[in-house]
Amino acid sequence: MWPAVVLRPDFAPCLTELRRKLGATVAGGGIGPGALCIASGSSLDVQGRDVRIDALDLEGALAIRVTAGASLHVPALVVRNRGHEFVALSEEEQQSNAVPEDLRIRGYRLVRHETKVIVVDQPGSWTLASDGSLQRKGARCSNGSSRSWPCCPCIA
Repeated sequence: MWPAVVLRPDFAPCLTELRRKLGATVAGGGIGPGALCIASGSSLDVQGRDVRIDALDLEGALAIRVTAGASLHVPALVVRNRGHEFVALSEEEQQSNAVPEDLRIRGYRLVRHETKVIVVDQPGSWTLASDGSLQRKGARCSNGSSRSWPCCPCIA
């Protein structure tokens, strides 16, 4: 089964934008080899105008949601989880009026086992660190420290 990929219109309304936002670019503007690896049967859903994913190794399910006014840079991300399963409807289910019409038309049921969800709901420029935490670029703590936010007890 092929990967299930949903790139929302605000993320990439055209191919030019898609090329700019997915995969580390190499000389000549192309995507570097192996920068994006989405395993068969995996699910990727990206929503947000200013999202850049340089490298992704996905075996499972990943959803990225970035609010308007925020940006997210993902330098490198590895996701391993149970993901989603596309379960075909039985012949009996296909004929049954008890099964919703949209499922009968589709012919399968989506079973969501596990999804890694990354949400940026605060304006600003963010980076996904290698440990999976979100780091706000250029932010300062309320105590004047130059440490990046979120950082210290001053926001607790």
